[in-house]
Amino acid sequence: MGEKIRISALAIVLNEEHNIRQYLDNMSFADEIIVVDSFSSDNTTKIIQKEYTHVKLYQRAFDDFSSQRNYTLELATNDWVVFFDADERVTQKGIDEIITTVNSNPEEAAFWFKRIFYYKGRPMVNNSFNKDRAIRLFRKSKCKYSEKLVHETLSIKGKTGHLKESIHHYSFKSKEDFLEKRLQYSKLKAKELYQKGVTTNLYHLSVRPAFRFFKYYILGLGFLNGSRGLEIAGILGYHVYMRYVYLREMANHKEDPKILVIQQKMIGDVLASSIICANLKALYPKSTLDYLIYPFTKPVVENNPAIDNLVLFDQKYRDSKWKFIKFVFDIRKKNYDIVVDAYGILGSNIIVGFSKAKTRIGFYKSYSSFVYTHTVEELKTPLTNAGLALDNRMQLVRVLKPVLPLVNRPEIHLTQEEISYGRAFLDSKGIPAGTKVYMISVLGSLNIKTYPAAYMAQLLDLITQNSEAVLIFNYIPSQQKEAEELYNLCRNATKERIRMDISPGTIREFLSVLYHCNALIGNEGGAVNMAKALYIPTFTIFSTWIKKEAWNSFEDGTTTISVHLKDFKPELYGETSPKEMKPKAMELYNAFTPDLIIPALKKYIEIN
Repeated sequence: MGEKIRISALAIVLNEEHNIRQYLDNMSFADEIIVVDSFSSDNTTKIIQKEYTHVKLYQRAFDDFSSQRNYTLELATNDWVVFFDADERVTQKGIDEIITTVNSNPEEAAFWFKRIFYYKGRPMVNNSFNKDRAIRLFRKSKCKYSEKLVHETLSIKGKTGHLKESIHHYSFKSKEDFLEKRLQYSKLKAKELYQKGVTTNLYHLSVRPAFRFFKYYILGLGFLNGSRGLEIAGILGYHVYMRYVYLREMANHKEDPKILVIQQKMIGDVLASSIICANLKALYPKSTLDYLIYPFTKPVVENNPAIDNLVLFDQKYRDSKWKFIKFVFDIRKKNYDIVVDAYGILGSNIIVGFSKAKTRIGFYKSYSSFVYTHTVEELKTPLTNAGLALDNRMQLVRVLKPVLPLVNRPEIHLTQEEISYGRAFLDSKGIPAGTKVYMISVLGSLNIKTYPAAYMAQLLDLITQNSEAVLIFNYIPSQQKEAEELYNLCRNATKERIRMDISPGTIREFLSVLYHCNALIGNEGGAVNMAKALYIPTFTIFSTWIKKEAWNSFEDGTTTISVHLKDFKPELYGETSPKEMKPKAMELYNAFTPDLIIPALKKYIEIN
């Protein structure tokens, strides 16, 4: 008998800690095992280094499957190689067949294996996947992987043969894992199509995904696998859809686009929509990004590094149709590539429609959807703890990059000079550093957004009874009378701790003082959103008709807390949404008594 032919076992891996031991044990028949890791973030490499010291471990950044496999192939010292995936297993009979075949000096240069797919721990039956064949045993000297980015094929100089024993393929440990892998293939396939000059159309985004579902589930008898078959069919259809979404992104991607974001509304809304600007700038670092807002909201986005220019929509454009039309055509002349409308009213619809932008994004409304090239349905429930208002704004960005890791917290950017000013201002008022200071948002923008003064006075009394904090009232000059009325309702001991003489002149000056406060407590509104954007703890009292889940962003139970009447007395609302209860807002406030809030507020001031 001649000398035994040596075999190299090869694998490319990424985050395979759940598979790597079984794979390496399965490949122990090989004379050499080589693993190329794409910088796993789990324990894959640690397991190999600690438990399988005989394995040759290399690391290489992943670019595409063909390149990674060819790199690994070059590392093999033996001509015959087995190149299994980490989630594939071969039985002992299969191992014996491989060894026997190699040592028989076959004329074939490569051998096909049948693969049996497993999903959720069970093999798929009557399944189109199980018709799959893959070459896993071949001669290095006669084979090389093609340059396809996904579903790479092996170029073979010579004949191929078939082995009898099947590979057991445990490719998908869960629905989420299957989806993640298919999306990776979608991206690579999109890149491949892009390089071939393929462009997307409605057929690609609708018919092809539907047919992929039909082909697997009906023609491929996927339905015989019950719910597992339905899940796989849905993911396969989505995989095809995302392939063309990614392809469209590549076709539309311009490194330095001109972008306009529109948010003509209140301070809180403008601050919230600044996350659109932040994410777009991250996606297009070389872009020129303009933000269209009302002048009075400018202070909350000054110095924002994501915004290149502020386009101020003055009152004159609202008062004069002629001046508005001129403004619209001035926007048109700027030749924006992308316009994102976070406002969605008639005025912004007109601006978007006349902008000439190739990409126009907005929220879906039946009467204005024709204005946009892309629309998104507003979410009904939050996806993250950022809250519904911010989550919906992030949906507008996901049109351009569905799986982009998004920044979801607005930030206010103060200069060092402004921060120093705030500290000096408090010092000048006899409030030195180290003093606990609470900013109190005593009044909302409207009566129906303001917690009743008699109730608020009781809360302020509680704060001063349970802390040594100085209280600074936050209100606009036109609300001074109402603020004084609230002050007069407080206990004398509380009045001594309230500083009515501290009234920063501008919004930026207010922010510079707020920066040095321990917390902001009071009515929901712009001040609360500004505090969160400065990472100042907040205790928010929601109006009885405001939808709490829209604006209760970043709640953590300690530094960021909010209360709403519906939390305590849901029976007052029944199936009616808070917004529908707006006409009864003042009546509902009568039920929102301090005793409901006091336990949470008392605990809050102990922590903050």
